[in-house]
Amino acid sequence: MHIMNNTKLEPWQKAPVKIVLEAISHARNENEEDNLIAFLLLDVAAEMLLKTYLGLPKKLTGATTSDDERFSITRKGFHDVVEGVKNSRQGIKDKDLARVEFFHGIRNKLYHQGNGLTVPVVHLTEYIEVLKVLFRQLLKIDLDDYLLGSSMTKEEVMAIAEIKVEVVEALGVSRNLKEKLRSYCELVIEAISPKLLLPSYIRKFSDLEKKAFSEDRCNLIDGEVHEYKVLPRETAARTEIAGWFRELTIPLVSDSKFYEILFRSVEAGEKYHIEALRHTLGVKNLEVEVQMVPNIFSVIYEDSFDLERFYYNIVDIIIFNNAYLNRDLDYMIFDIKHLQPPFYDQSEFDLWKSRLDSCKVQNEKLHSYIERTDGWLSHNA
Repeated sequence: MHIMNNTKLEPWQKAPVKIVLEAISHARNENEEDNLIAFLLLDVAAEMLLKTYLGLPKKLTGATTSDDERFSITRKGFHDVVEGVKNSRQGIKDKDLARVEFFHGIRNKLYHQGNGLTVPVVHLTEYIEVLKVLFRQLLKIDLDDYLLGSSMTKEEVMAIAEIKVEVVEALGVSRNLKEKLRSYCELVIEAISPKLLLPSYIRKFSDLEKKAFSEDRCNLIDGEVHEYKVLPRETAARTEIAGWFRELTIPLVSDSKFYEILFRSVEAGEKYHIEALRHTLGVKNLEVEVQMVPNIFSVIYEDSFDLERFYYNIVDIIIFNNAYLNRDLDYMIFDIKHLQPPFYDQSEFDLWKSRLDSCKVQNEKLHSYIERTDGWLSHNA
């Protein structure tokens, strides 16, 4: 087991490295609250890394701008800090700094919006990877030295190779199970109100969805910045959007025996991880607006919303009693490139064993969802 050794680090290197390792330690718990905290800590480490670089003398960093100029930038906002690094260091790729700005934008949403936001595991993995590059270029630190040990026996290498094969097979099972669950969920929707599956409803739903996603954001695709649309942050706007879908949907389910449970008023907007954010990080001024909305449309108050999530939400209400079906699917991994990142006190063997265990657990959960859905269909379809 490879443990961080602070004696190898210069004083100005220790704090940002320690924060990254603390973030990875939280991510190891593999739950929504810790993923959120891990992401926020990574953003703290990124800002500290950039400001530390700007505050160091030229003889240590090889910066091309004056010490006074760089130090003055450390007192400014995050965008100015990123630009300061870009202008004072040759060899830094714009796409790496743009990716950090993109993740910092997500961090701002977590602080200032908070309406059901989650942090996908892929974002944690990508943030760690870009930080590895920047730590190496700016502070001359190879984070991999503090994340995993590298000495393995031949037997360990062979054992890891066998586990990797099992992981790939388990992920293939996961994809098949998810597709089976999706098809079962469509049968549930048909039993509740077949009109919700009509091409005319799907087309009108799609038109409203495009209208709802009205605010511009940016993302990186193959190193290039691309604009995309997101739902508006304001609660009033979300309420208006819910009204559009309500007007479209009510006529199709008004005669369904499930109408009352689907349109029962529930709270939407506040998620339990927001409380974890307050308690763990000491954020005192985070206000989350909670609305009473029809249960069927509570998904609109989450960060991601489409027809598939709408269907899953209906199934979750009817069969699983709001057991967070969408959230569970969000945190499942179906592609090997999205697997959890390594942790600094974890061997290569333990890493892949943990990944295999996670795949097995999610497959058991998918099996459970399918069995319960199949049982419901046997009595109601």
